[in-house]
Amino acid sequence: MRAVQILVDKAYPNRDEFAVKRHELRDLLTEVTHNASQREAIEIYLATEAVMGVPIPASLMVTAEPENPSLPRQMPVSLLADGIRDRYGEGAQVSVVTLPSGEAVRGRREELSEDSLELGQDKARPNTLLEFFLPVPHSTAWLVLTFSAPLKELADAQVQMFDAIAASFRWSD
Repeated sequence: MRAVQILVDKAYPNRDEFAVKRHELRDLLTEVTHNASQREAIEIYLATEAVMGVPIPASLMVTAEPENPSLPRQMPVSLLADGIRDRYGEGAQVSVVTLPSGEAVRGRREELSEDSLELGQDKARPNTLLEFFLPVPHSTAWLVLTFSAPLKELADAQVQMFDAIAASFRWSD
């Protein structure tokens, strides 16, 4: 929780002038870190920069799907893409993409979690999520990058940035 407070102080240093916004940001960051903990995240990155004094929220959570000893080799990315399409339904855009790290599954969808609703997020303003499922070389494990853009008006621009970040990922031997 100390890290959350540091980020809130950095985004809104004036406690009196921005008390409501500080409270909203603290609640949002607490939700994000709680979700990351529930999903056993390896890493979480939160955007703390502001444009003209207004924070532009975005996050990246890195998780891993561990090796499956019952599989003799890595599941084909096309098969995983089909499963993700089935899981998220018609509203999701799922495709197989080629990144510098190799073939991966890319999925874009909108989601409004129960935690977000409890924090008062409008049902008409879901978060935009962009996920990349990258097969870990020489194993049956997957690395999952989950990007989140909570501002609908900026989602398309942020997704372009998220795509660029995913394209910068490389495996090393």
